[in-house]
Amino acid sequence: MKINRYIHFLLVIMMMALPSVSKAFDVDGIEYYDFDDLTAAVIHCQNVDTVRIPSHVTYDGKTYTVTSIRDIYNPYWNANEFCKIVHVYLPNTIKTIEDEAFKDALRLRSIELGDSIVTIGASAFEKCWVMDSIKIPGTVTSLGKRAFATCWHLTHLDLSGTSINEIGEETFEACLNLETVELPGTVTSIGRNAFASSALRHITLPDGLKSLEWGAFVECDSLESVSLPKTLTTINELAFGECNRLKELFIPRCVNFIASGFIAGCDSLISLTVDPENPTYDSRSDCNAIILTSEDKLITGCPATVIPEGVIGIGDYAFMGINLPATFMLPQTIQSIGDYAFRGNKNLVDIIIPNATKWIGEKAFLESRSLTSVTIPHALTHIGYKAFNDCQNLRTIKAYPAEPVAIDDSMFEVFSSIEVYENAVLHVPMGCADRYKTANGWKRFSHIVDDLTLIDPADVNGDGETNIADANTVIVIIINGGSHGHTRPDGLPMDADVNGDGEVNIGDINAVINTILGH
Repeated sequence: MKINRYIHFLLVIMMMALPSVSKAFDVDGIEYYDFDDLTAAVIHCQNVDTVRIPSHVTYDGKTYTVTSIRDIYNPYWNANEFCKIVHVYLPNTIKTIEDEAFKDALRLRSIELGDSIVTIGASAFEKCWVMDSIKIPGTVTSLGKRAFATCWHLTHLDLSGTSINEIGEETFEACLNLETVELPGTVTSIGRNAFASSALRHITLPDGLKSLEWGAFVECDSLESVSLPKTLTTINELAFGECNRLKELFIPRCVNFIASGFIAGCDSLISLTVDPENPTYDSRSDCNAIILTSEDKLITGCPATVIPEGVIGIGDYAFMGINLPATFMLPQTIQSIGDYAFRGNKNLVDIIIPNATKWIGEKAFLESRSLTSVTIPHALTHIGYKAFNDCQNLRTIKAYPAEPVAIDDSMFEVFSSIEVYENAVLHVPMGCADRYKTANGWKRFSHIVDDLTLIDPADVNGDGETNIADANTVIVIIINGGSHGHTRPDGLPMDADVNGDGEVNIGDINAVINTILGH
C-alpha cells in the first residue's frame, strides 16, 4: 500500500510539472492544441496548396505562441484525397517538428523552417517525395529516425551549421537523388542505414566522427570516394557494402574495430590500405587488404588483393560478393577460411585450398557459380554447412584426405538439384574410393575415382621421395621469403610448412630430416 501511494504521489508531481492539454481549437482553418503555459501545437490544417503558420494565435481571449508542429496533414483525416500541400511557411517561434509531422505530404515541394527549430522528429518528412530542397537552421540539435527517408528528390543537404551529435537510424535512407551532404563537426556517430541507397558521390566525414554503424552507406551505388577522419574508431558491418563505384579506401590510425564484410560487394576497389601507424590493423606488403595484426588474419579484401605469406586466417565475409580473378592464390600459411568468406564470387574458376588449411567455414564458397575445380587438402578436418552449395559449374573436386571429411548431404547441391553430383568427378587418394562411396555427402557423387597420391608433407618438392632435396627446398623458401605461387610437379602448391604450425622456419627443416631418419 505504501508503495502504491508513493507511485501515485510521483505521478501527481509529474503531471503538475508538465504543461497539460486543455482542448483543441480552430482558427482560420488551422487546428491547434493549447497548453496551460500559453503555447500551442499545430495538429491539422486545411488541405490547400500553401500553408502559413502564424507565430501567435488568439482564441477565447487568450494569445498563444505556436511552438511545435504535430500532424500538419493526416491522411486518415483526408482518407479520400491525397495531400494537396505544396508550400509551407513556419514562424521563428517553432522549436519542434514532431514525429511524422509532414509524413506522406506527397506533393510538398518547399518549406521554410524558421530560425528556432531545435528538434526534427522521427519520420518528420518521410515520403515527402517531391521536396527537392530544405534549409536546416543552425539551431537544430537532433534528427529523429527516418526524418528524411524516401525524400526522392532531395539533392543537397547542408547540416554543417548545426550541432547534431548523431545521424540516426535510416535518417536519409532511399534519398535516391541526394548527391551531396555537409555534416557538422559535432557528429560522432552515423547510424544504421543512415544514408542507405542514397546518390552520394563524394563525401568527407568530419573530424570528431567515431563510429559508422551497420549499413551506414550500404548500396550507395554512385559513391566514388570517401574520406574517413582521423578520429574514427569503429566501422561496423556493411558500412560501405555494395558501393559498386568506390575505388579507394584508406583506414586511419585510430580505427580499432572493423567488422567483417564492411565493404562486401565493392567490386571496383583497387586500393585498400591502412595507416602504417595503426596498431590494430595493417596492409602489409602492399596487399590491398586489411589484416588483423595480432592474429595474422585477413579481415577483408578487394579485387586487387594479394594475400601475403604469413597470413594464417581468412575472416568471415572477407571476399563476399567481391569478384576476384579467375585463379586466386592462397598462401601456404592459411589454416582457416571463415564463414561466407568467398560467397558469390562470379569470376573465380579455380581454387586450391592450401595444405595447411584445417577449417572451411559455413557457406564459404556459396554461389561461386564460375567455380569449376577445387582442391581439398589432406590436413582439412572441417567443412562447414553448404560451403560449396550452388556452385553449379563445379566439375572437378580433388579430395586428398584419406578419411572423408564429414559433410552434409546438401554440400554440393544446386537449388536442391543433383547436377554437380551427376556431372562432377570426385578424385580421391588411391585405395580410398570405397570410403568415399559409403560416406555421408560424398557417396552422392556418381563419379568417384581413386587416382590421387597420398601426400607426404615432408615431400616438399613433390618428386615422390623424401630426401635431402626437400630440406634444401625448405631452406630456399625461407631465404626467398615464402613459397607463394610455386607449384610442385603434381600441380599442388609447394608447401614448406611441414610441421603444420603455420610458419616456415628451422622447425620445418628439422621435420624433413626427422622423416628421412624415420623418427
